[in-house]
Amino acid sequence: MAYFIAFVSLLGDWLLFSFPLYQGLMELNDYQELLEDFDEISKKWKMVSPWWWFIPIVKIQKERTRGYRILREATKSKSERHRALSFIDKATAWYFVAVAGWLKMIQSSYEVLEAFDKEENLWLLLALVVLMTAGGLFNAYYRIGKKRVSKKEEELKPAAEVSED
Repeated sequence: MAYFIAFVSLLGDWLLFSFPLYQGLMELNDYQELLEDFDEISKKWKMVSPWWWFIPIVKIQKERTRGYRILREATKSKSERHRALSFIDKATAWYFVAVAGWLKMIQSSYEVLEAFDKEENLWLLLALVVLMTAGGLFNAYYRIGKKRVSKKEEELKPAAEVSED
């Protein structure tokens, strides 16, 4: 029973990492759509590498700094700034929820190893955390990917609309 509980706990914590990350990415996509209006200005600013997701707090800070610089230059009115900041704040909140889930996932990974009397093996813990983190990132990025979204949109088309295409 201890094995089952350890695995269920790890799965739950992985979900608490992966899906808030997914929600944050959806919010960030909305934010990026807002910035499409300011395309020329945003091109001046270098994109933040996705590799920073291995240190989520740094990725969040770099994205926020980049976003503020673009918005400072691009927004002309108080309502435009308010709308843009609302997107940033929502995305940031979801990312911090994801970071909390990621930290909890590390603890649950340790507890799984502990259930198998392998808690002293640091490399095994590191491998498990990297594997679970990569799986969470893949899940979130796959779900917002254009290929998946297009496929789902196609599946949801009413029959009349499909026959017209």
